Amino acid sequence: MLAARALAIIWGNTEKYWNWTTDPESRFREVAKLRNVCWLEIRGGISSLALSPNTRYAAYLVFKMINAYGFRNRPVELSVNIFGDQGSTKTVCLDPEVERPNNRFMALQRPDMRSDGWLEIEMGEFFNTGIEDEVQMSVMEIKGGNWKRGLFLEGIEVRPKEGN
Repeated sequence: MLAARALAIIWGNTEKYWNWTTDPESRFREVAKLRNVCWLEIRGGISSLALSPNTRYAAYLVFKMINAYGFRNRPVELSVNIFGDQGSTKTVCLDPEVERPNNRFMALQRPDMRSDGWLEIEMGEFFNTGIEDEVQMSVMEIKGGNWKRGLFLEGIEVRPKEGN
């Protein structure tokens, strides 16, 4: 797993927008706590050489929502690609709660609860051929302009896709 500290978080070192805190349920010393932003942009990458060749992988955003605001029925773009390739982008809702049954965002993918107490949502998948490349992942919500807070980011987990 790529820890939150290993990711490029826009304004991640500006205390007005993000804090670094501890969480006893985290495998890492620190997690990132979103205080208040209207431009959510998180990027990460991993070398394909750190992964098993000839294997299909999926990347997962691992996070919690505590007293969260600004995510309810707001679309967020998640993407995964191999450097230079098109890759995949999808629109999801990070809020695990479904508000109204006829809401237009109801059909969006939402996160699942993990056994370790964190939420996860699949960002996308890729096939690692074993050739040296950079796998790039991103979380973006920059179009709505609405303020968001209460997201606790543990990191991005890259693991073999089930049924490989």
